[in-house]
Amino acid sequence: MPASPGTALTKQATALSAPAVVPVVLPPWQGSKALAPDEGGVRQTGVARALDAMDSDDKVTHLLQWKALPSGQKVAALQWVAADAYGLRLGLEFSALPAMAVFRLYASPEAAVSYEVTGAALLERLVADAQTGKRTWWTPDVGPAPVLEILLPAALPTSSLQWAMPQLSQIVVPPSASEVLKLSDAAVPTEKRRPNACQGDVNCQDALLDQRDAVIRIFYVNQGRTFQCTGTLVNNPRQDLTPYVLTAAHCVGDQAAASTVQTSWFYYSQSCNSNQLFAGHTERFSAARWLASSSANDMTLLQLNEAPPAGALFAGWDATALPAGTAVAGLHHPHGDLMMLAAGTSEDDTACTVNDASSRLDCSAQTLSNGGFYHVRWSQGGIEGGSSGSALFVGGRLTATLTGGDIWCAAKDGRAVYGRLDQAFASFAAWLGAGAAVNSDLQLPVYRFQVLRSGGAFYTVSVQERDWVIAVLSDDVVFDGIAFYAADHAHDRLVPVHRYFNPEVGAHFYTTSDAERQFVQTYHPRWNYDGIAWWSPAQPGDGVVPVYRAYQYVPGVHHYSMQIQARDAWLANAGLLYDGLAYYVWDAP
Repeated sequence: MPASPGTALTKQATALSAPAVVPVVLPPWQGSKALAPDEGGVRQTGVARALDAMDSDDKVTHLLQWKALPSGQKVAALQWVAADAYGLRLGLEFSALPAMAVFRLYASPEAAVSYEVTGAALLERLVADAQTGKRTWWTPDVGPAPVLEILLPAALPTSSLQWAMPQLSQIVVPPSASEVLKLSDAAVPTEKRRPNACQGDVNCQDALLDQRDAVIRIFYVNQGRTFQCTGTLVNNPRQDLTPYVLTAAHCVGDQAAASTVQTSWFYYSQSCNSNQLFAGHTERFSAARWLASSSANDMTLLQLNEAPPAGALFAGWDATALPAGTAVAGLHHPHGDLMMLAAGTSEDDTACTVNDASSRLDCSAQTLSNGGFYHVRWSQGGIEGGSSGSALFVGGRLTATLTGGDIWCAAKDGRAVYGRLDQAFASFAAWLGAGAAVNSDLQLPVYRFQVLRSGGAFYTVSVQERDWVIAVLSDDVVFDGIAFYAADHAHDRLVPVHRYFNPEVGAHFYTTSDAERQFVQTYHPRWNYDGIAWWSPAQPGDGVVPVYRAYQYVPGVHHYSMQIQARDAWLANAGLLYDGLAYYVWDAP
């Protein structure tokens, strides 16, 4: 998705433009080391600190040392240093913000990585205070000694920009204990938070390996304090890759909180029980738009201001009611840790409320058939602070988001409370559509036609090709509808399915095997190569089934089926050669 001119950008910068950087040194934090308890699955990582030296526009004006660049632009830079911090988020309170201003954030004066945002983007993103008209920007956390560089056009006076910083948010515990520094200055984390007998590494099982690439850590600021929850990137019926995220309303419940959102992607282990963070992990800093919340189900829909990183999955969802006794699984970041999986079964429904100030969860002791929440009982794993907002999956689709519940280790037989998507969905239908369910962006329908001439089948994932066949070849084929689901683009853990056409018998051949492709090119040079038909799962897993293949000697056509009965019939038929497994697909729901 291309970024609009007002969208914040992350870019590479070789050095600061400012010739001088004014330091702002913070004294050691003297507050109590005890943070708020992890009520409701929310985890606090940062505290509000007053900044008397910058609590007015005039004080900031005196600190800034504006210089002229050869281009004519004016530039000034400040650096905040807190020796006992894991990170800092700066709370800039704008009285006047020109659209042509440019803000660059560096992890250090020597850092090559900066976050850049324009005044125009901030004006679009930040909500003006109803009484003062001021807008507050909480900068991303790029480390304990961030540098903020400000550039103004030559024609703009420096007085056109007026801001104060009455407080900042100091990160006083690491986002996870495996993290000490961040971004370009960070050492690669080498250890998990602790040996974790009560949580299961997501990479130690076959289920939900695709869905893990939709799950993100969300950091946000509320009244100067920084918190961490979990969210999930979700698909929509238009398949247009709009970056919608579902999370808990008690995490991000309005635009003020959404404008502070910072996200971590692919935050899981390098391999099963590995001590290494996945090398492809990354962060996004451009916050989000708050679209809607369903307070009765503690659920929020956000739209990120920046496209997700390559490889992210847009998860499917199911907005139908979940029967009691259904096997479920949750993917989450307990205590900010590497991604974990919890598994169990759904139980009864209940009604709950969440105290916005304390995130305390209060649920009815009675079972309510129309309650806005599901009770889930764990058989494996459990939740902790930081898990709030995480998805509950059934068949690879999101059905609910976590509000809270029992937090202890080990949490076997512990209970958790999830907000119901089926009840919250009316609040989100304007963006997610009117349907009851949507697959992930990897699970598109593959259509099947019976070919009358050969007796074989033709498959396509392309809607345009489907409609062309119906319009042009209606006398030669019979449309069967959706056969199964696959992807129309490459992704991790997917393999391409190649399609060939045999003009002699009017039949198509599908394979994932390079050896078979070489065989066709050598011994059947007249077969036409149509290209990659779709991408299929490389191995079995959640909702994945095998497709079997057999060759019929006369007239010389291949047959494909997911049915065990068809496979067994082929094995007993002397007129057929059973080829075995052709590829894997997602079964049609």
